[in-house]
Amino acid sequence: MAKIYKKQPLDIVVSGITLRYSMKYDIWVNWAGTRAYRKYNNQSWNRFLQIHTDINGSKFLNVNPKTVQLDEAVADAYNPMPNDGKKYKLVHNDGNLGNCQANNLEWKEVRKYAPLATRRKIGNGLTVTVEGKIFDKGKELPIEKETGDRDTDRMVAISPKVRYRRKNNRWGNYDNKSANIDDLMAKADFVDGDKSKMQRPRVLHKNMDYLDFHADNLEWVEESSPEYQEYMKRKKEDMDKLEKELNRNNPNFKLPDNQ
Repeated sequence: MAKIYKKQPLDIVVSGITLRYSMKYDIWVNWAGTRAYRKYNNQSWNRFLQIHTDINGSKFLNVNPKTVQLDEAVADAYNPMPNDGKKYKLVHNDGNLGNCQANNLEWKEVRKYAPLATRRKIGNGLTVTVEGKIFDKGKELPIEKETGDRDTDRMVAISPKVRYRRKNNRWGNYDNKSANIDDLMAKADFVDGDKSKMQRPRVLHKNMDYLDFHADNLEWVEESSPEYQEYMKRKKEDMDKLEKELNRNNPNFKLPDNQ
């Protein structure tokens, strides 16, 4: 029995019952979560599906070759899970797993960290604090904002980062790693705002200080936004000033003519 993959209308009415399509499960369900319907290429096979009740009270459908949870099908049809890279779980607001009515279902984010946690350990083993400090194995890592350039014999201002080492399990030696501070703050969920609907999300330092990494100072904005463009302009100016100061006594140093 081949499934139908062509584009489906949003709603259909069958036997007086309004049904909405769940693209994920290829079935139709009603808003009340009490009826499920399936279409086939051979229209004579189209039919309402039997809804079964599990031992815990939840509802499910036997749709060969798999079992479909009715609440997930209803949520997918009427309120799909956000597609923002975060992890979610489907909850029944009234606690009744058998109540699959659309307005009783809600996707709740499964947070990696407690909302008020001021220290958060991320995937690479580093610990990030709300103030923008980075720790590795209990030791605070220095934040690098400049480096030496041997080719031009001068110091160069860089976007702030930390360096750390990790053991290479294959060879047994240690690899040198580095990470941008803005990226680490983002991975620790210390950047305010929702970037899921942004085309090119970027981390804005609200006070225009690129060295202030406190969570209260960071938020997601579009790269093209005026505030981010102004921030990048100020950041470049501040990095140029730092570079000039670092090379004050260097006879080989010269900023571009427009500096």
